[in-house]
Amino acid sequence: MANKTVFISGGGTGGHFYPALAVAQQFHKNGYKVVFIGTKNGIEKEKDFPYGEKILLDTKGVRGKSFINAVKGIFSLLKATYFIIRLIKKEKPDYSISFGGYVSLPLGIASFLTKTPLYIHEQNSIPSYTNIILSKFSKKIFITFEITKKYFKNAIHCGLPLREKIKQQINLSKEEARKIIGINKDEKVIFVIGGSQGAKKLISITTELAKQLKDFKFILITGKHNIEEKPENLIDIKYTEDVGLYLRACDLVISRAGASTVNEIMASGRYAIYIPFPYAVSDHQYYNVKWLKELNLAEILREEEIDIQKLKNTVEKSININVEKELKSLVKLDTAEFIFNEITKSGNIKK
Repeated sequence: MANKTVFISGGGTGGHFYPALAVAQQFHKNGYKVVFIGTKNGIEKEKDFPYGEKILLDTKGVRGKSFINAVKGIFSLLKATYFIIRLIKKEKPDYSISFGGYVSLPLGIASFLTKTPLYIHEQNSIPSYTNIILSKFSKKIFITFEITKKYFKNAIHCGLPLREKIKQQINLSKEEARKIIGINKDEKVIFVIGGSQGAKKLISITTELAKQLKDFKFILITGKHNIEEKPENLIDIKYTEDVGLYLRACDLVISRAGASTVNEIMASGRYAIYIPFPYAVSDHQYYNVKWLKELNLAEILREEEIDIQKLKNTVEKSININVEKELKSLVKLDTAEFIFNEITKSGNIKK
């Protein structure tokens, strides 16, 4: 087992990086050498990778760019592909696993050209163009949402890999989580998540909402953004590794609708008001949660339609909704282990 190696790519945002990290942990603890390939322009640049070697490449996107930037993007992808081919020939990995992001296309193409078994995981309800391309020569395609099956042949619905820390934290009671954080057990708490990079729109409306709902406490992840005039009932956090803790401590969540965030909120059992990022490719954030809305397990507000009064009314209507049992029943907590077992079982290894 000590001689076995796996290449894993996925980055740019937390939505790609954290599921990749969860699966990397499984391979690491089972004796594999793990090589993580990310981009210098993503969240992974700032994050530790404790399960093996981290290599960051200067890859850029192509879609939606100007002609000059698109050419630069293509060149960066070709350069990254050549680099990974050389790395594969040196390390001879048994498997490659793609979790999306710009750098996953070079890994996928390099794996195809070197006959390295390739596996992909699609986090969102509507697949990325990268994964649609890579699916043509992938051995297996893992998906988070059942509705994504229509885009792929023989896709395996397994959910989204959760980090071990999140899995531990979501087992805490609300009282236990609040005691750790230092929040009064009788307070009504709203946790606002803007994604791994923060969200200026959510910050501005949360700040205004906190001014109007003074009896509620707001905990807001701001990312790289700042709050100019902060109400007394608002706690701002640049970033936290303890998302599960805050999810268990709150009564209600207001959030963007990236797949990883949605899965973590569901696993915590918390009702949420989702405000999908309006410029997401193919509007995939909306479709990530549309099915939850149809099951009455979440609320959706379109950013372009939001005003403070509408959001205030929705919060007041939602604050006491309890759908913990229903949400938790929809989440698969063993996804990382499942993916590891599916990839490594007999017959899948590189010949």
